[in-house]
Amino acid sequence: MEITAGMVKELREKTGLGMMDCKKALVDSNGDMELAIENLRKKGQATAEKRAGKNASEGAVSAIIEGSTAIIYQVNCETDFVANGNDFQGFVAKLDKVLISNKVATVEEAKKLSTEDGESVETAAMNLTGKVGEKIDFRSYTVVSSSATEAVYSYIHSNKKVGALVQISAADATVLSSEAVVSLGKDLAMQIAASAPRAVSEAEIDPAVIAKEKEIYLEQLKNEGKPAEMAEKIVVGKVARFLKENTLLGQEFIKADKVTVEKHMEAVSKEVGSSLSIVSMVRVELGA
Repeated sequence: MEITAGMVKELREKTGLGMMDCKKALVDSNGDMELAIENLRKKGQATAEKRAGKNASEGAVSAIIEGSTAIIYQVNCETDFVANGNDFQGFVAKLDKVLISNKVATVEEAKKLSTEDGESVETAAMNLTGKVGEKIDFRSYTVVSSSATEAVYSYIHSNKKVGALVQISAADATVLSSEAVVSLGKDLAMQIAASAPRAVSEAEIDPAVIAKEKEIYLEQLKNEGKPAEMAEKIVVGKVARFLKENTLLGQEFIKADKVTVEKHMEAVSKEVGSSLSIVSMVRVELGA
């Protein structure tokens, strides 16, 4: 398979390695990007996992909550100049109104909705493309609906390049609007946006993902010359750390050192007198 400059550039962006290392890895994997990353990690060259959320474009992430419905989405353009312009920001504001008014399930349905100007969202994006001279791409649209015992809280970073929703349930629904739980919801949404956990809890992590991490760690330790018995013990700790770092409940709470999110939630539950749990989370980053 021909290894193109674009493929090498993509692998460099995902691993932070040099051009020659990336080209060799792609040649060895016959152009398979995922396998190239895995092989580099096994060699200890790419120590961080694939940065799937790395920004690939500019634009804005937006979140709207109305009643029991929350929506989060992104609109992409090509430069910060356009993203910060009145035309683009006006388009996002227009989208907010249309989307929350209709609450459709998919981005395909959303693109067909009519704006206040009588044109479809898709046509409005095309017209804006013609006006600003950059491709406008509306995508990553997610709707979260809540029951009577659930509520959704949001966070959008100040640069509008990343945002998150978190859905919390309570045994006593009245506490969902309390200052303590609203603060908890906003803090958790901020944590999701900042630390990008893979899942809420360990139970939600695919066993195949854990097995692959263990395989990679063992290969790294083997390459370092560690004895098999010692390597197995070290891997146990590495897997535990991987699960802690990649689950929301296992992470350290963003506003308190050495206190996990799980422990912080238990404290807030005790404070409001009602058991709280995380139902779901959504994270959106430009280009991802």
